[in-house]
Amino acid sequence: MAKRLRWFITGTGVGVAVSIWVRKRIRQKVEEVTPLALTKATADSVIRLKDRLSAAIGDARTKVEETEATLRAEMGLDPRRQS
Repeated sequence: MAKRLRWFITGTGVGVAVSIWVRKRIRQKVEEVTPLALTKATADSVIRLKDRLSAAIGDARTKVEETEATLRAEMGLDPRRQS
């Protein structure tokens, strides 16, 4: 009888713990797909994309200026003269 009682209590405890964990996970997933959460995630993605593009454009401008300066120096052109 003691074995059965112990297994019953163990099974009940595990069942309650798993059901609480599942309920918690479901709530978290539901909160992730609310309109406000989706809007925030989209806004964060757009901001990160804008920052990456700004950095890429800045790097490209720097590289173009360096290349232009190198070519002007090799060709003996005046960098102040715009044509």
